[in-house]
Amino acid sequence: MADVCDSGESHGERREALRLAILDHKFSAFHAADPTDKEWHAEEAGRLTRELDAIPALAAVAPAVVQRIRDVASELLSASDVRAKQLLSLASQFDAFRAPMDDPAAWVRRLGSAPHNVHVRTSAVWEAFAVAEPVLARSMGARAGKSALFDAMDKRFGARRKLAGYEGWRGVTLPQ
Repeated sequence: MADVCDSGESHGERREALRLAILDHKFSAFHAADPTDKEWHAEEAGRLTRELDAIPALAAVAPAVVQRIRDVASELLSASDVRAKQLLSLASQFDAFRAPMDDPAAWVRRLGSAPHNVHVRTSAVWEAFAVAEPVLARSMGARAGKSALFDAMDKRFGARRKLAGYEGWRGVTLPQ
């Protein structure tokens, strides 16, 4: 993969061969006297064009990223099975594998405001968060997750208050 990134273009030889074949078929279709030959060359040019379009183009990758790919690959290939499992476990925690939001505060920022007399219970907030962010709720655990979420709620909407027999926040709406 790193070699392909370094080369600047993946499938370069195949792309060039397809481009030449397409030009050849278009030229032959233009100069063909027989309508059947003309049609066949046009169909072949179309098929080869679709094949060329189906080859994925490689995005530009920074040299530092390519070097890191090489480092990780060499470490994985030379590691013991236990170390390889640990490295793959760490890789699963990268941003691309995480839930869309990295912390409860990001979820809290998306909450809407309600009339000041609307009350939201702490348990309802946690249930809504656990539905919206199951990966994060599960990875943090109920105790740490609730603590982080409720701290974010307190910061945004003020400290929880005892409101008619339950703890919660006033003036908060939860996403449906």
